[in-house]
Amino acid sequence: MASRQPPPPSSKTRPPRRIRRGAAPLGPNTVTNPNTLSSSSRGGFSPRKLVWTGAFAAITIVGAIYGAGLKTQQEFKQEKQQIIESTPEDRIRDLETRRAMLVKQKMPLERKLVALRERMKAQELEAAAAAEGSSGVEGGKK
Repeated sequence: MASRQPPPPSSKTRPPRRIRRGAAPLGPNTVTNPNTLSSSSRGGFSPRKLVWTGAFAAITIVGAIYGAGLKTQQEFKQEKQQIIESTPEDRIRDLETRRAMLVKQKMPLERKLVALRERMKAQELEAAAAAEGSSGVEGGKK
């Protein structure tokens, strides 16, 4: 039995193969008509993929909303427990701090409300003047 020997090394070395990125090249037996390809081989979304994607998205959204609700409830319970356990002096101080904060928020809102009422009054006066001016002049353009 004769043993096989590896072929002698050639004097020329092969250059390294080029790294191809992106989609694989189409072979000679590949159909190039996109109408004959199935939806899964086109890279589009098949109904099954859409259902799974929707299911995972729904589960994620519901979980986030439920978790936020649980956290809010837990924070509310902790705050309520702190209020119950606090002394009357602490409660009064907290209420005064809260009142000061609300008064501070109220002032800019009142200024905006006054400005809005003035604009509305000016618009009403302009509309009344326009209606009065157009009804008093005959043949005038409206």
